[in-house]
Amino acid sequence: MRRLLTILFLMTSLFCISQNKMLDSLENVIDNYKTQDTNYVNLRIKYVARKMFLTPTDSTWRAYNLKTLKISEQLNYPKGIGISYNNLGIIKHYFQSKPVEGLAYYQKSYAVFENEPKFQKYVVGVLTNIGLIYLEQQEYSKALKSFKALLHNPENKSKFNTEFYIANVFGEEKKLDSAIYYYKKALVGAEQINRPLYIANIKTNLGLIQTNAGFLKDGLTTMNESLDLIETHNIEGLRVTAYTNAAEVYLKNNDIEKAEYYATNSLKLNKGLQTLSTKNSALATLANVYNEKGDYKNALITYKEHIILRDSLINADQKLEISRKEIQYQADKDRAIAQIEIERQKSIKNTSIIGGSGLVLASIIGFILYRRKQEAVSKSKEAEFNAKVSDTELKALRSQMNPHFIFNSLNSIGDYILKNDTLSASDYLSKFAKLMRLTLENSEKKEILLSEDISLLRTYMDIERKRFNNKFNYTIKIDSDLDEDNILVPPMILQPFIENSIIHGLSQKDNLGQLKIVYKTENNMLICSVDDNGIGRKKSATNKTNEDNKSMGMSITKSRIEIINKLKNTNGNIEIIDKTEGTRINVSLPIQLAF
Repeated sequence: MRRLLTILFLMTSLFCISQNKMLDSLENVIDNYKTQDTNYVNLRIKYVARKMFLTPTDSTWRAYNLKTLKISEQLNYPKGIGISYNNLGIIKHYFQSKPVEGLAYYQKSYAVFENEPKFQKYVVGVLTNIGLIYLEQQEYSKALKSFKALLHNPENKSKFNTEFYIANVFGEEKKLDSAIYYYKKALVGAEQINRPLYIANIKTNLGLIQTNAGFLKDGLTTMNESLDLIETHNIEGLRVTAYTNAAEVYLKNNDIEKAEYYATNSLKLNKGLQTLSTKNSALATLANVYNEKGDYKNALITYKEHIILRDSLINADQKLEISRKEIQYQADKDRAIAQIEIERQKSIKNTSIIGGSGLVLASIIGFILYRRKQEAVSKSKEAEFNAKVSDTELKALRSQMNPHFIFNSLNSIGDYILKNDTLSASDYLSKFAKLMRLTLENSEKKEILLSEDISLLRTYMDIERKRFNNKFNYTIKIDSDLDEDNILVPPMILQPFIENSIIHGLSQKDNLGQLKIVYKTENNMLICSVDDNGIGRKKSATNKTNEDNKSMGMSITKSRIEIINKLKNTNGNIEIIDKTEGTRINVSLPIQLAF
């Protein structure tokens, strides 16, 4: 699925862009303005809104907005402060591809505007930007919640923009019918105001979704309509994204030459803009084009570049930092509210005692105030627990796909290609692609079916067997009383232990290793065992390679189980058993049924 956003379509500025002929006169007025008052701030804001998106590569915009912010703070002018924060967020988020820093500015802007009715029209823009960060970081449920709230906001004067973003979310979630529905609704709104830029952008994304949904003829027709609009109206800012999407549409229609043409030209045009998400999409399509042409060497090189860039754009560390900022922002608000409530209750309590209505009345009031204070403190602790949950979940996502494993796998594929063993390379690449897809799909889920988790682990172990030249065999045993299609488990909770068994136990053996995965029930708990006949922990401890990764995997899994225990009031745990030959890990989890 492509990144469906394009910077020229984002209605992130809080005003509309006007014609270039106004800019010189407006800049001249600002340069000759003698007093730094609110009118001066408004002139600077108006200039930024009209010029910043026309010259996004201009590195001076950050300093310009920081100066506006400083003047606004000196004047204690909320409008100037909030808009300046939003503009700084736009620069970090879109111009510099630093969403974490952009989110921090958006939150500051929202804090200025949220409680003032007269500023609600600005809240629409800020919340849209926050929703787009969620979308880009694949936090689809949060993004959809933000956009659907905006859809019903009376201050939202460009509802077709919001419908466009909702369509993007559904597209990323592979809910293609819903995506097509909202793209067509957005298209009606754009056509009513007759804006070729918006129409072309909606059509390039609609064409891609129609193609992915199997409507190949409709998708190709819609995409060509978008390309025609871009040529007719010289919409250069949209050309890179449109070419990237067109490459995918032509590839699905088996027009390999045109697919290669549009993917290659998208990358060439993108060199000046450096829109990384679009470059990432073009690389993925070009890798598929080379694969279809049988050019496996270039397919691998391009795919590696795509993987590296994709992981730099959407990686667990960045998602972790964004979630931390989100949780911290909410926690700070909760603590502030809690502290105000505590102080208020203290004040009321003291006044009540001094004024006094008798010992009994004072006792009752004191008890009520104590309870309220405890509730306020509890609210603060709950925010801290939520932060721990977010931290642990995202660390778990990061640990599931060890970078060493990814690059070792890609290098193994490269070795097969260099040896002209295309059959092995294709088999390895197919398994690796399946593992990456399943991992990314399941990483956003709290729980998945046991059968799905076993399929994922089986693919992972197949890859590791091939990478280590079949140095070990594995078996998976499921007790007959377990219904693997009706039991839910946290995704890949056994993967760190299986990885440790293979890397630090089985791969060090001189003879063939055996790895056994067993699922059974005991005392209403699901017992998941990883049993190997490797060299054991004691012997492995002499080799310090990747010890940090081993302990991190164990620590993260323990934290995940602690959170499950607290949320579900259970007593799951991890048991490590050192055998005469090898190690066994038992992970106990509460049994949860899907139906």
